Amino acid sequence: MADRFYIWEDDERHGPYSEGQVERMLEDRVINFSHECENARTGETVVLDELFEVAPDEEEQGGEEEWEYEEGEEGWEDDEGETGDGDLPPPGTVLFLGHPTILRYGGALLLAALGVAFGLWLGPRDLWFFIGGFGLATVTLIAVLIDRNTQVYTVTPKRVELVWGLLAKSSNEVRIEDIRTINVHKRGIAGLIGVGTVEFSSTGDKIDVAFTDIWGAQRVKSLVRELQDELE
Repeated sequence: MADRFYIWEDDERHGPYSEGQVERMLEDRVINFSHECENARTGETVVLDELFEVAPDEEEQGGEEEWEYEEGEEGWEDDEGETGDGDLPPPGTVLFLGHPTILRYGGALLLAALGVAFGLWLGPRDLWFFIGGFGLATVTLIAVLIDRNTQVYTVTPKRVELVWGLLAKSSNEVRIEDIRTINVHKRGIAGLIGVGTVEFSSTGDKIDVAFTDIWGAQRVKSLVRELQDELE
Protein backbone atom coordinates (compact mmCIF):
# COMPACT_ATOMS: atom_id res chain seq x y z
CA MET A 1 0.00 0.00 0.00
CA ALA A 2 1.48 3.34 -1.05
CA ASP A 3 2.09 5.72 1.83
CA ARG A 4 0.68 9.22 1.96
CA PHE A 5 2.40 12.13 3.64
CA TYR A 6 1.64 15.35 5.49
CA ILE A 7 3.97 18.32 4.88
CA TRP A 8 4.69 20.61 7.83
CA GLU A 9 5.27 24.29 7.19
CA ASP A 10 5.02 27.23 9.61
CA ASP A 11 3.67 24.87 12.32
CA GLU A 12 0.76 23.88 10.05
CA ARG A 13 0.14 20.40 8.62
CA HIS A 14 -0.86 20.17 4.97
CA GLY A 15 -2.04 17.11 3.08
CA PRO A 16 -2.02 14.17 3.01
CA TYR A 17 -0.22 13.94 -0.35
CA SER A 18 0.73 10.95 -2.45
CA GLU A 19 4.37 10.28 -3.31
CA GLY A 20 3.73 11.69 -6.79
CA GLN A 21 2.31 14.92 -5.36
CA VAL A 22 5.32 15.34 -3.06
CA GLU A 23 7.70 14.78 -5.96
CA ARG A 24 5.85 17.33 -8.08
CA MET A 25 6.00 19.96 -5.33
CA LEU A 26 9.73 19.31 -5.01
CA GLU A 27 10.16 19.70 -8.76
CA ASP A 28 8.17 22.95 -8.76
CA ARG A 29 10.27 24.23 -5.82
CA VAL A 30 7.07 24.71 -3.83
CA ILE A 31 8.74 22.77 -1.02
CA ASN A 32 12.33 21.69 -0.50
CA PHE A 33 14.21 18.84 1.12
CA SER A 34 14.37 20.66 4.48
CA HIS A 35 10.59 20.41 5.01
CA GLU A 36 9.34 17.98 7.63
CA CYS A 37 7.21 15.11 6.33
CA GLU A 38 4.82 12.98 8.40
CA ASN A 39 3.75 9.53 7.28
CA ALA A 40 -0.08 9.59 7.42
CA ARG A 41 -0.25 5.88 8.19
CA THR A 42 2.51 5.45 10.80
CA GLY A 43 2.75 9.00 12.19
CA GLU A 44 6.53 8.95 11.76
CA THR A 45 8.02 12.39 11.04
CA VAL A 46 11.22 12.84 9.05
CA VAL A 47 12.86 15.55 6.94
CA LEU A 48 12.30 15.09 3.21
CA ASP A 49 16.00 14.67 2.48
CA GLU A 50 15.87 11.54 4.67
CA LEU A 51 12.83 10.21 2.81
CA PHE A 52 13.98 10.88 -0.76
CA GLU A 53 17.51 10.07 -1.80
CA VAL A 54 19.25 12.14 -4.50
CA ALA A 55 20.96 9.94 -7.08
CA PRO A 56 24.77 10.32 -6.65
CA ASP A 57 25.59 10.23 -10.37
CA GLU A 58 23.17 13.05 -11.09
CA GLU A 59 24.57 15.12 -8.24
CA GLU A 60 28.14 14.72 -9.56
CA GLN A 61 27.10 15.66 -13.08
CA GLY A 62 25.36 18.76 -11.85
CA GLY A 63 22.16 17.78 -13.60
CA GLU A 64 18.63 17.90 -12.29
CA GLU A 65 18.03 16.26 -8.96
CA GLU A 66 16.38 12.86 -8.94
CA TRP A 67 15.11 11.05 -5.90
CA GLU A 68 14.00 7.57 -5.21
CA TYR A 69 11.40 6.39 -2.77
CA GLU A 70 10.70 2.76 -2.02
CA GLU A 71 6.97 2.30 -2.46
CA GLY A 72 4.75 -0.66 -1.71
CA GLU A 73 1.66 -1.73 -3.58
CA GLU A 74 -0.62 1.04 -4.81
CA GLY A 75 -3.52 2.33 -2.77
CA TRP A 76 -4.45 4.80 -0.06
CA GLU A 77 -5.61 4.79 3.51
CA ASP A 78 -7.38 7.70 5.16
CA ASP A 79 -7.35 8.72 8.83
CA GLU A 80 -10.31 6.44 9.52
CA GLY A 81 -8.60 3.41 8.06
CA GLU A 82 -10.58 3.28 4.80
CA THR A 83 -8.62 2.02 1.84
CA GLY A 84 -8.92 2.07 -1.91
CA ASP A 85 -7.02 1.72 -5.18
CA GLY A 86 -5.02 4.34 -7.02
CA ASP A 87 -3.45 7.60 -5.94
CA LEU A 88 -6.64 9.51 -5.14
CA PRO A 89 -7.87 9.47 -1.51
CA PRO A 90 -11.61 9.28 -0.65
CA PRO A 91 -13.69 12.13 -2.21
CA GLY A 92 -14.34 13.78 1.16
CA THR A 93 -10.70 13.86 2.28
CA VAL A 94 -9.54 17.42 2.99
CA LEU A 95 -6.19 17.84 1.27
CA PHE A 96 -5.87 21.52 2.15
CA LEU A 97 -7.59 23.57 4.84
CA GLY A 98 -6.66 27.22 5.23
CA HIS A 99 -7.62 30.73 6.27
CA PRO A 100 -6.33 34.17 5.28
CA THR A 101 -2.92 34.77 6.79
CA ILE A 102 -2.73 37.04 9.82
CA LEU A 103 -0.42 39.26 7.74
CA ARG A 104 -3.51 40.36 5.82
CA TYR A 105 -4.60 42.40 8.82
CA GLY A 106 -1.51 44.58 9.14
CA GLY A 107 -3.48 47.77 9.81
CA ALA A 108 -5.57 46.15 12.55
CA LEU A 109 -2.48 44.64 14.19
CA LEU A 110 -0.81 48.06 14.16
CA LEU A 111 -3.90 49.59 15.80
CA ALA A 112 -3.82 46.89 18.50
CA ALA A 113 -0.13 47.56 19.13
CA LEU A 114 -0.81 51.29 19.43
CA GLY A 115 -3.59 50.56 21.91
CA VAL A 116 -1.23 48.54 24.09
CA ALA A 117 1.45 51.23 23.86
CA PHE A 118 -1.10 53.94 24.78
CA GLY A 119 -2.27 51.95 27.80
CA LEU A 120 1.26 51.33 29.04
CA TRP A 121 2.32 54.94 28.51
CA LEU A 122 -0.63 56.77 30.05
CA GLY A 123 -1.92 54.00 32.30
CA PRO A 124 0.19 55.09 35.30
CA ARG A 125 -1.46 58.52 35.15
CA ASP A 126 -5.02 57.30 34.99
CA LEU A 127 -6.39 53.76 35.14
CA TRP A 128 -8.96 54.57 32.46
CA PHE A 129 -6.20 55.20 29.93
CA PHE A 130 -4.86 51.72 30.66
CA ILE A 131 -8.31 50.15 30.35
CA GLY A 132 -9.07 52.08 27.17
CA GLY A 133 -5.79 51.19 25.46
CA PHE A 134 -5.94 47.50 26.26
CA GLY A 135 -9.68 47.40 25.57
CA LEU A 136 -9.08 48.78 22.07
CA ALA A 137 -6.35 46.21 21.45
CA THR A 138 -8.53 43.36 22.69
CA VAL A 139 -11.56 44.31 20.58
CA THR A 140 -9.36 44.74 17.51
CA LEU A 141 -7.71 41.34 17.91
CA ILE A 142 -11.06 39.62 18.50
CA ALA A 143 -12.43 41.21 15.32
CA VAL A 144 -9.38 40.01 13.37
CA LEU A 145 -9.72 36.44 14.67
CA ILE A 146 -13.44 36.33 13.91
CA ASP A 147 -12.97 37.64 10.38
CA ARG A 148 -10.08 35.26 9.70
CA ASN A 149 -11.77 32.14 11.04
CA THR A 150 -15.06 32.78 9.25
CA GLN A 151 -13.28 32.40 5.89
CA VAL A 152 -12.38 28.77 5.25
CA TYR A 153 -10.61 27.49 2.15
CA THR A 154 -10.65 23.76 1.38
CA VAL A 155 -9.38 21.48 -1.37
CA THR A 156 -10.68 17.90 -1.67
CA PRO A 157 -10.11 15.37 -4.47
CA LYS A 158 -13.40 16.54 -6.02
CA ARG A 159 -13.60 20.31 -5.51
CA VAL A 160 -12.18 23.56 -4.21
CA GLU A 161 -14.46 25.52 -1.91
CA LEU A 162 -14.66 28.84 -0.09
CA VAL A 163 -17.00 29.00 2.93
CA TRP A 164 -17.60 32.27 4.75
CA GLY A 165 -19.93 33.64 7.39
CA LEU A 166 -20.28 33.50 11.18
CA LEU A 167 -23.81 32.19 11.72
CA ALA A 168 -25.32 32.10 8.23
CA LYS A 169 -22.76 30.25 6.12
CA SER A 170 -22.32 30.95 2.41
CA SER A 171 -20.07 29.12 -0.01
CA ASN A 172 -18.62 29.06 -3.51
CA GLU A 173 -17.16 25.93 -5.05
CA VAL A 174 -15.92 24.56 -8.33
CA ARG A 175 -15.21 20.95 -9.29
CA ILE A 176 -11.58 20.01 -9.88
CA GLU A 177 -12.39 18.63 -13.33
CA ASP A 178 -14.14 21.88 -14.34
CA ILE A 179 -11.24 24.20 -13.46
CA ARG A 180 -9.68 25.67 -16.60
CA THR A 181 -7.37 28.35 -15.24
CA ILE A 182 -5.54 28.84 -11.94
CA ASN A 183 -3.94 32.21 -11.30
CA VAL A 184 -1.57 32.99 -8.44
CA HIS A 185 -0.99 36.60 -7.42
CA LYS A 186 1.79 37.58 -5.00
CA ARG A 187 2.55 41.11 -3.93
CA GLY A 188 5.16 42.91 -1.87
CA ILE A 189 7.21 41.43 0.93
CA ALA A 190 4.44 38.97 1.82
CA GLY A 191 4.65 37.55 -1.69
CA LEU A 192 8.37 36.92 -1.28
CA ILE A 193 7.69 34.64 1.70
CA GLY A 194 4.97 32.65 -0.07
CA VAL A 195 1.76 34.55 0.71
CA GLY A 196 -0.55 35.00 -2.25
CA THR A 197 -4.03 34.74 -3.71
CA VAL A 198 -5.07 31.70 -5.76
CA GLU A 199 -7.93 32.19 -8.23
CA PHE A 200 -9.83 29.28 -9.78
CA SER A 201 -11.94 29.71 -12.89
CA SER A 202 -14.02 27.26 -14.91
CA THR A 203 -14.53 29.61 -17.86
CA GLY A 204 -11.37 31.68 -17.99
CA ASP A 205 -13.08 35.08 -17.79
CA LYS A 206 -14.78 34.80 -14.38
CA ILE A 207 -13.29 33.89 -11.01
CA ASP A 208 -15.38 31.15 -9.40
CA VAL A 209 -13.39 30.69 -6.18
CA ALA A 210 -10.50 32.70 -4.75
CA PHE A 211 -8.27 31.75 -1.81
CA THR A 212 -7.19 35.20 -0.69
CA ASP A 213 -3.90 35.88 1.11
CA ILE A 214 -2.88 32.34 2.02
CA TRP A 215 0.47 30.77 2.88
CA GLY A 216 1.88 28.42 0.25
CA ALA A 217 -0.21 29.79 -2.63
CA GLN A 218 1.99 28.11 -5.25
CA ARG A 219 1.74 24.81 -3.38
CA VAL A 220 -2.08 24.94 -3.55
CA LYS A 221 -1.92 25.50 -7.30
CA SER A 222 0.42 22.52 -7.71
CA LEU A 223 -1.89 20.37 -5.56
CA VAL A 224 -4.93 21.13 -7.73
CA ARG A 225 -2.97 20.55 -10.94
CA GLU A 226 -1.82 17.19 -9.59
CA LEU A 227 -5.43 16.24 -8.82
CA GLN A 228 -6.42 17.19 -12.37
CA ASP A 229 -3.62 15.05 -13.78
CA GLU A 230 -4.76 12.05 -11.74
CA LEU A 231 -8.35 12.49 -13.00
CA GLU A 232 -7.26 12.35 -16.64
